Amino acid sequence: MQNKCLHILIIYCVTFALFCQKIKSQGYQKSIIFDHYGPAQGFQSSQALSIAKALNGFVWIGTEQGLVRYDGHQFKSYRADPLKPDALSSNYISQMAEDKHGRLWLATLPYLNIFDPKSSKAQKVDFKHSDSLQEEVKVYAFKYIEKNDVMWMGTNQGLLYSQGKDVKLNKEYISGLEGIDDFNAIQIDDQGIFWLSNTYGLHRYDPISCQVKTFHRPGENAELHDDDGFMSSYLDDLGLLWLGTWGYGLIRFDTHTYESTPFTFADPKKINNGVMAVSASFIPGEEDLLWLGTTDGIKTFSKKNEIFYSYSTEDLIDIHGVAGAGFCFQPTPSEGMWIGSYKGLHRYDANKQNIKEVPIRLAKGVKDWRISDLCFESSGIKDSIVWFTIPYVGIFRFDIVNNKSMEIPNELKKYCAQGIDPYTIFIDSQEVLWLSTIKYGLIGYDLKKHSIIIPKYEGINKEKPKVIKIVEDRDGHIWLGSLNGLYLYNKAENLIDPVKEINTYFEKNNILPYVTKFASDSKGKIWMAARFANKEGETIYSFNPLNKKMVSYSSVDYKQLKVLSKIEGIESFGTNRILITAASGFCTVNTKSDSVSFTMFDTYNDKPLGTYKKVVIDGNGQAWMGTDFGITCLNPTNHSLTNYTYYNSSIGNLPRPDIAFSKKSNTIYIGQDQAINVIELNKIKTADAGKLILSNLTISNYTVTSMPISGDIIHLSHHQNTLTLEFTNLNYTNSQENRYRYKIGTESDVWINMDGNKLIFDNIGYGNYTLKVEAENSFGLKSANKFVLFINIAPPFWRTWWFNGLIIGIISFFIYSIFKYRDIQRQKLDKLRHTLARDLHDDMGSTLSHIRMMSEREAMRKEANQSFKTIADKTAEIMISMTEIIWSISPKNDSLNHIVGKIQEFAIDTLEPMDIIVHFDIIDIPHHIKLNPEDRRHFYLIFKEAINNTAKYSKADNAYFSFKIENRKMITTFRDDGHGFDPMMIKRGNGLKNMENRALALHAELNIKTDENGTYISLHL
Repeated sequence: MQNKCLHILIIYCVTFALFCQKIKSQGYQKSIIFDHYGPAQGFQSSQALSIAKALNGFVWIGTEQGLVRYDGHQFKSYRADPLKPDALSSNYISQMAEDKHGRLWLATLPYLNIFDPKSSKAQKVDFKHSDSLQEEVKVYAFKYIEKNDVMWMGTNQGLLYSQGKDVKLNKEYISGLEGIDDFNAIQIDDQGIFWLSNTYGLHRYDPISCQVKTFHRPGENAELHDDDGFMSSYLDDLGLLWLGTWGYGLIRFDTHTYESTPFTFADPKKINNGVMAVSASFIPGEEDLLWLGTTDGIKTFSKKNEIFYSYSTEDLIDIHGVAGAGFCFQPTPSEGMWIGSYKGLHRYDANKQNIKEVPIRLAKGVKDWRISDLCFESSGIKDSIVWFTIPYVGIFRFDIVNNKSMEIPNELKKYCAQGIDPYTIFIDSQEVLWLSTIKYGLIGYDLKKHSIIIPKYEGINKEKPKVIKIVEDRDGHIWLGSLNGLYLYNKAENLIDPVKEINTYFEKNNILPYVTKFASDSKGKIWMAARFANKEGETIYSFNPLNKKMVSYSSVDYKQLKVLSKIEGIESFGTNRILITAASGFCTVNTKSDSVSFTMFDTYNDKPLGTYKKVVIDGNGQAWMGTDFGITCLNPTNHSLTNYTYYNSSIGNLPRPDIAFSKKSNTIYIGQDQAINVIELNKIKTADAGKLILSNLTISNYTVTSMPISGDIIHLSHHQNTLTLEFTNLNYTNSQENRYRYKIGTESDVWINMDGNKLIFDNIGYGNYTLKVEAENSFGLKSANKFVLFINIAPPFWRTWWFNGLIIGIISFFIYSIFKYRDIQRQKLDKLRHTLARDLHDDMGSTLSHIRMMSEREAMRKEANQSFKTIADKTAEIMISMTEIIWSISPKNDSLNHIVGKIQEFAIDTLEPMDIIVHFDIIDIPHHIKLNPEDRRHFYLIFKEAINNTAKYSKADNAYFSFKIENRKMITTFRDDGHGFDPMMIKRGNGLKNMENRALALHAELNIKTDENGTYISLHL
C-alpha cells in the first residue's frame, strides 16, 4: 500500500468523520488544556505530520510544506529548492527521527533525506542494490537504536538499515516475507526481536534464527490479503504491543502469549476507528495512559480501565481539546506531549495543568452566580467544608471533597437564606463564622458550640454598621470595615466599638468614611485607603492602636499613589511590608522604619500591567492577586510575576475572582462562576529554568554558516556591523512570557530588558564588545547559564594602525624629501658661492693687485701722471669692496659667530686708530645659528655704517658693542659716548636710510637714539 494513497485515504476519512454524528466519550479522566500553534503563533502549515524533539532542545516538525524548527518563540522553515543541491528534495515530510549525531532522518516523499541542523543542509540518499529496480527510497517508519547507532527503516524496498556515522543503506533480508514490504511500524523488544506491522499483519522476526511468524488481527477477513490494516504500534515495558489499525480501533497484543484483544472507541459501522499513532505519556501519574491519534481526533486510552477518553473538538481555539485527526506524538519529560494533527501543531503541557476545577452544584433556581468570600471549617484533615457567598443572593455551605451541598444549621438558616443580600463572611481563629448581610447586619456563629452570636452596638444612631470587610490581627482582634467607619469587636462585652480616633479624624478632615480596603500588618498597625469628599485620588493611612497615632501618605508626597489611580485592595505582605493593588498595577510599601518607601509595579518587563484586586498571601510569602484574566502570583524574592489566565491554564474566565488561602493544606482557592478552582501549592509543577542559547543570527553582508555557542568569538569587518540575534531558553511553557535582558560592555553596565527574545544592533562602531544575555521563564526561574558572546568588529582600513603608519610614513618621506631637496639645493648654492668667492679672489684679486702695483710704480716716477695715483687708490678701494663681497659670498662665513667676529674686526680696525676705545660684551654664540648671505650682508652693513658714523662724527672716547639672545630673539647694540647728532637738523643721507631699509629686509626692529651723551643703536632680530 503506497504511502501517498494512504494519506489521501486519511484525508477522505477525516472529512467523512466531520459530517458524522460524534459519539460521546464515556467521560473524561481529567480536564486538560492544550496549547495550539497556528498562523497566529507563526506556524503556517495546516498539518503537522511528524515531530521530533532534538537533543539540542529544538522541536522539529515535518509538514506538507517543509521542515519547521520551533525554539519556543519563532518557527523557522526549511523548504525544497530544485536550484540548490543541498536543500530538501521534497516538502512533504511524513516521518522523522534523530540519531545521536544530531542528524534528522526525513521521509521526504518520495525520497530519503538526512538533514544536518548545524549547516542547514540536506543529503538525498539513494539505495543502489543489485535486486532493486529503483534507487529512490520511500520510508514509512523509522526506529533508531542508540546503543548500536543503527537506524532501521521500513521502506518500499523492505527493511533497511544504516549503522554508524557514515550513511550506507543495507537491506535486511527476511525469509518468508518476500514481496511484503511497506512496514508501517517497527518495534524491537528487549530480546532483540523485531515486531513489524503493516496491512498484511503483524510479523515477529528473530534476526538470530531468521524465523518469522505472522499474526493477524481478531476478525480479519482471510479472503482479503491486506485486511489487517496495522498502521502504528507501541511496545510497553510489560511486553504488551499496542497496535493501531486503519479501521478497527486499538489492539492489545501480548508478545509473550500471542493473545490479542481489540478495543474500539465507536461503532465501526458508523465511524472509521482508525488509529494512526500510539504513544505513551512521560508525564508522572499517567503511566496508565496511551495517547492515540485517530481519524476521529485525539484520544487517550486507560490501560487499566480499558476506557477511551476523547479530547477532540471542532473549535480550533478550544484550549480543552484538539481539532482534526491525530497524526503523531512526541512525548518529552520537560514540556509534555507534542501532538501533530490534521489541524496543526498542539501540546499538552503538564506544567499548565496546575489548576483543578471543582464544580459547585446548588439548589435549582440558583444560576448565573459567582462564588466569593471562600472560607473553610477547620474540622477534618482536608479542606472539605467551605462556606461562600453569592453576591446579592445568599450564603452557602458545600463539601468540595464529596462534591455536594451541606446542610446549614437550623439556627443559622434564616441568616443565610436567599434574599439576605450578603456583604461578606469570615471564619476567625476561634472557629467563629461571621456573617455580614444587608438584612441582618453582623452576626456570628460558633462552629464548635453551634451557637449564634449577636453583637451589640451602642452607637449614636443605634444602627449597626454595614460591615464590608472583616480582618483578624496578630493578637486575635477582629476589625470591622464598613461604609461608615472602622470598628473593633469587643469579645468580652460582645460589643461593636467604633474606633473613635479614626472615625473622628475622617469626619474632621472631610474624608469619606468608607473603610472597606484595609489590613493589619505584622506590627499590629492598621493600614487603610480613604478618599477626600471633594478631591480625586486616594490617600493611605496607618493607625497604631497602641498610641492612637494616625499618619497619612498622600499622592502629593508619594507619586506612586497618584499612578495607582483607583486602589482595589490592601494586604499585609510578610514582615514590614504592605501590598496595595489598584486599577493600574500594584505597589509594595516598606514599613520597617517610620519613613516608609513605596515601590511601584505598573509595568513588568517593560509591559504595562492591568487591574489587580483581591490579594492573599500564601505560606511561602507569595502574593496571589485577582486580575482581569485570572490570577497572578508575585514572588517577593525576585519580584517575578507568574500569570494563570484562561488563555494558558484551566482557570475559569471570571474577571478579578475572589481568592482564599488555606494554611492547613497549603492550597489556593479561587471563586469562579459555579465552580471553585484549586491550586495545590505542594503539587504545583513549574517548567525548568531552561538552557539559554542563540537560536538565530543574521549579520549584514555576512553568511552565518554555524550558530555560535556561549563563549565564542565572532570576527567581523566594519561593514558587517548590523546584527540581529534571537535567543531562547528552550522553555516552551508560556514561552510568550519568557523574559530576556542583556548588557554589552563591562560588569558595571546595567542590564537592559529586551523586547521579546530579539536583539538588534544597527550600525555599531568598530571595536571589541562583550555581549551577555540572561533569561527567566514564566515562573520566575532564571536560566542556569548566561549566554556570552564576544564580538570583534574590525575598523575600516583607513582606521587601522598599519594604514595610519603608512600615511605617517608617506608624509614623513614627503617632508624629508622636501628638506632633502632644499639641502641639496643649499649645497649646490654653497658650492656655487664657494666657486664664485674663489674665482673672485683668485682671478679678480690677482688682476686688481697687478693693476694697483703697476699704477703705484708709475705714480712714483717724477714725471708720472697724477692719474696713476688715482687709479691706484681706486683700485685699492675696489679690492677692499671685493674682499667684503668675497666674504659675504663664501658659505663658510654663514655662521653668526663669523659675522659678529667680522664686525669686531672692523670696529677695531676703524676706531682704535682714532683713539676710540672699543668695548665688547658678546655671549657664546651657538654654532648652529646661521644667516643666509642676504641677511648676513644686511646685518653686517647696518653695524658697519654705525661704526663708520662713530668714527667720522662722534668725537667719542669709547664705543660699546654687545650681542645677546633673550626670549629667542637676538639683540645687538652699538653705542658711543660722543656728542651725538640731531637728526632733524641735519640733512639725512643715504646712511641712515640704508640702515632702516636693511632692518626692514631683515624683518627686524631698529632703534636709533642720539643726544648730547652719545648715540645708541639697537637691532632686535
